[in-house]
Amino acid sequence: MRYRSLALLVPLALAACSSESDPSKPTAGAPAGIVLELARQDGPAPYPIEVTARITSSDGKPVSGLSVELTAEGGTASAAVETAAGAYRSTVTPSLAAGDAGEVRVRAKVADLSADATAVVLPVVGAAWGQPERVPGLVNTAGTEDSAEVSPDGEWLIVSTYSPVDLLCCIAGKDLPGCSGEAANPASPGCNATYGPSAAPERPEMPGVGRILSETEIDHTIPQLGVLEALFALPPVAAYGFRKQADGSFAEPFVIAIDMNGYTYSPFGFTYLGAPKDGAASVLFAFDPLHGPDTAPDLYHADLTLGAPVSLGKYSFENNFLIADPFPVTQLPLVPLDPFQSNPSFGHGYVWFDTEGPVQKDLFVAKPSGALPGATFSETVVAAISKPDVDEFQPFVDEAASKLYFSRGFRDISTSAYSGGDPALSASFGDPVVEVGLDAPPEGPGDIVGIGEPSVARTADGEEWLYFVYYVRREGHYDGSIGRVKKR
Repeated sequence: MRYRSLALLVPLALAACSSESDPSKPTAGAPAGIVLELARQDGPAPYPIEVTARITSSDGKPVSGLSVELTAEGGTASAAVETAAGAYRSTVTPSLAAGDAGEVRVRAKVADLSADATAVVLPVVGAAWGQPERVPGLVNTAGTEDSAEVSPDGEWLIVSTYSPVDLLCCIAGKDLPGCSGEAANPASPGCNATYGPSAAPERPEMPGVGRILSETEIDHTIPQLGVLEALFALPPVAAYGFRKQADGSFAEPFVIAIDMNGYTYSPFGFTYLGAPKDGAASVLFAFDPLHGPDTAPDLYHADLTLGAPVSLGKYSFENNFLIADPFPVTQLPLVPLDPFQSNPSFGHGYVWFDTEGPVQKDLFVAKPSGALPGATFSETVVAAISKPDVDEFQPFVDEAASKLYFSRGFRDISTSAYSGGDPALSASFGDPVVEVGLDAPPEGPGDIVGIGEPSVARTADGEEWLYFVYYVRREGHYDGSIGRVKKR
């Protein structure tokens, strides 16, 4: 989402018991690690959540006969019962009405050992999918995480838009329920309150960190860009990449940025052109350059080396001129070039994108002649799956399943069968099918208020995951987060 305009694995390898010889190491057969698995039970919404805590000793063997305490914030949990060696199961009933959407945080505890997981409870979940979850690891914070995509092999995740502030409240202001202040005003509380981290381990080398003066004050000038007066809000924003860990979580964050001191309208909508190889990835993304005559985002191609900080260029202000160092990126010469272009995807020989701005809310396609990035393009057309009375955003092409994923009005993630026909023809698409979505309008804190940004990964062990972005209304602010759900 742009502001211009489940097996859940939660590892914990901590010593729970001590030995006489070395108090830092658990004794053999003592619990040393917990893995939580969440499964969605069939039935009417809100779907009950089956929680299994798998407890192992330091040598990886299951530990039986334990008294496991399992609790749920946002729901009620039944007593945990050992159903197999080291596997303790409980059923959690969300404290939500049938049409509501929210989070349920579950915790398993035995002795001094504990593990947490967060279920994303949605009123609409397709039969093919399990229990949606909040992505574990260092991806999600109390700040804004948005515009995310997982690599096709599930090994890498890019969060294109991260900010320690609440970008929704900042950009929308008091017009958004629960927010205060004027929209994009540098003096508004929502543009200055820092909720998320801006340093390691979660967000190392955060651009613009020096502009965060306190938890309630941000410097909205950027002399590096010639912005010498705080005329409008410019909270720090950057993209971050993450590597998948052995337990299924994501960690090892690294920044992806143009050097412009955390300028708010940074590159966004990163999408992979195939699975990375040894960390090398080709990507498309959207960006509105600060130099040149264009005044709306365009689409770009870049080759990245994942796992370490990535520089996409640099701006400097010298002698009253804004200087752009040579950027290691290539603009896609779409025809026409001037409209708002955002959230690209590539599949079945076409570049797909949306116009997530103050323009037509449809999906668009353009066909390149030749290999990217040095291709020429046919004239851009509207994808025939777009409907005049529906706002379609954020296309993602899943070639392996011959499906087009997209968000409709940020209320659901839908798919349409598409196997490569002319995207300008209605006959090339199947009827939309809702995969996950919202139902009742949100009413207050704790509610999930929006969902979008679909992407799909297939792992080496045969699992298929749908990743997405969702927003929760907290007390006084909104929290953008990354979720995922595994195919059954």
